Amino acid sequence: MRGKLSLLAGVCAAAVATPVFAQSAPQSADEGIGLQEIIVTAQRQAQSLQDVPIAVSAFSAENLTKQQIQNSTDLQLSLPNVTFTKTNFTSSSFTIRGIGDLCVGVSCDAATGIHLNDMPMVSSRLFETEFFDLERIEVLRGPQGTLFGRNATSGVVNIITAKPDLSGFGAAGEADYGKYNSVRLKGMVNVPLGETLGVRVAGMYNRRDGYTYNIGTNSRIDGRDMYAFRGSLRWEPSPDTTIDLSAYYFRENDNRSRIQKQLCHRDPTGVLGCLPDKLANETTNADSTLASLLSSREFLGIAVSPAFAALGLGSIYSNDGDANTGVVNPADVRTVDIDYLPTYFAQEEVYQGKLQQSLGTGLTLNVTAGFSRNAVRSRSDYNLATQRSLVGNPGLAALAAFAQSPTLGFAFAPIAARLIPNGPTGKICQSDIDPNNVGVYGAGNKAVCANTSLDFDESGQEYKQYAAEAHIDSDFDGMFNFLIGANYLRGITTNNNYYVNSFGLDYAAGLLGAAAAATGAFGPQAGRP
Repeated sequence: MRGKLSLLAGVCAAAVATPVFAQSAPQSADEGIGLQEIIVTAQRQAQSLQDVPIAVSAFSAENLTKQQIQNSTDLQLSLPNVTFTKTNFTSSSFTIRGIGDLCVGVSCDAATGIHLNDMPMVSSRLFETEFFDLERIEVLRGPQGTLFGRNATSGVVNIITAKPDLSGFGAAGEADYGKYNSVRLKGMVNVPLGETLGVRVAGMYNRRDGYTYNIGTNSRIDGRDMYAFRGSLRWEPSPDTTIDLSAYYFRENDNRSRIQKQLCHRDPTGVLGCLPDKLANETTNADSTLASLLSSREFLGIAVSPAFAALGLGSIYSNDGDANTGVVNPADVRTVDIDYLPTYFAQEEVYQGKLQQSLGTGLTLNVTAGFSRNAVRSRSDYNLATQRSLVGNPGLAALAAFAQSPTLGFAFAPIAARLIPNGPTGKICQSDIDPNNVGVYGAGNKAVCANTSLDFDESGQEYKQYAAEAHIDSDFDGMFNFLIGANYLRGITTNNNYYVNSFGLDYAAGLLGAAAAATGAFGPQAGRP
C-alpha cells in the first residue's frame, strides 16, 4: 500500500504541474491518443516526466515550437506561478511561487537556480537571447537544494541543449521578416562522423530597428542586434560510455533601453519629484535631485560663501523653474524625448563537458564540468527627459568671471576651461564614463559636450565561473535507490560598477574643489582672499 500511495502522489504532482502540454497524435489505430512522453533529468537521472514525484514542468522542442516560446518572457506565459522580469542594473529575476531575486547588490544571490545542461549559471546572459536548438526546458518548483545544491529555494530552471544525433545527417532552419525591418534567423546542422562520433552546429541571429521613437534626435531606439552559435560533439566509444562537449558564444551590441517609459505626477514643490497621488505624463521636478541641489545658489552660498551663490545654476526655492520646467513627456508609450541615447553591449562564452558512464548492476556515473564568462555594459538616460539648455546660464557667466579674477583665477580658471571651454555661451562639457573616476577633470579629459546636462548612467559587470559535479545514481529494482555526489563552484566578479553622470555633479565637485584650493577651508570665510 505504501508503494502505491507514493506512485499516486508522483503522478498527481506531475499532472498538476504540467497543464501546458499538448497531446500527441494517435500512435496507431488501436493505441488511440496518448500523452506525449517527455524524458527529464529533474532527479539527476533520465526519467519519464510522469514518473517524477515532484512538481516539474517540462517543454520539449516540439512544445516550444507549437507554443511559440522564443524567450524567457514567452516561457512565463505558459507556466503557472512563474514570472520573469528584467530588472535594473542589467540583471533579471526568475520568480517561482513569489520567491526569486528581490535583492539588488553585488553580494546578492538569486533564489532560483539557473542551469545549462545541469551546470549552474550564477550570472548569465542566457535570458538576453532567444531559445534555439533546444532539447527541452525543465522548471522545477522548489526547494531543490538537495538535488541541485547552492541556492535553489524557489526552484530550478534547467535548459537542455540538443545533442548530436549519430543516426544520420540532419539540418533545419527558419527565417522571419517583420515590422521595423525585423530579421530573425535560426538554423542547425547535424553531421555524424561514423557510428560513434557526431557534431552539431546551431545558431541564431536577431536584428530589428527600435520601436520607440525619440523626438529629441528624430530617431528610433530600443532595437536589437544579437547573434549566438553553439557547437556540440558527442562520442560514444562504447555502449556504456557517452562523452559530450559543447562551446557556446553570444554577443549583443545595440541601442536596447534598460528602462522603459515612466509616468509621473510632477511635484511642484520639488521635495518628492513626483507626487504619489496619481499617474500622469509629466516629468520629475529636477529640484528633488542631488545634481540640482549641489549646483543650486542656496547650497553654494551656504556650503562655501554667500559670495559664491552667484555661481549656482538655479534656485531650489525661487519660482524661476527647475531643469525640467517646460519639458514634455509624450503621452504615447512608444515615444520619448531624451537627450542621451541608450547603448547595450553583452557577450558570453560557455564551455562544457559531460561524461555518462554505466558502471553495471544498475549504477551510472555522471561527471559535468564547465567554464563560463560574460560581460555586460548598459547606458541609459535615467531621467528620460531633455532638460532645458544651460547655454548663457548666469551661473556659468559667474564662473567665467571668477576664472578671470586676479585672486581666484588660479583655482577657477582650470575648472572653467574644462566645463565651459567655449565660454558661458558655448556648449557645456561633463564627465563621460571613466573607470579612473576623474572624467572631465582627468588627464585624458573623458568628456561629453552638449547644450544641456546629459543625465545618464552605466551599469556594467564582468563575471566568470568554474563548475564541476560528479554523482553516482542507482536504478535498482525494488524500493531502495540512491544518488550520491559532490559539486564545486567558483565564481569571480572581476568588475561590477554603476556610474551616474550629470553636469550638476561635475559642476559642484569642481567648484567645491576650486574653493578649497583658493582658500584652504570651507565655511563662512571660504572664498575670501
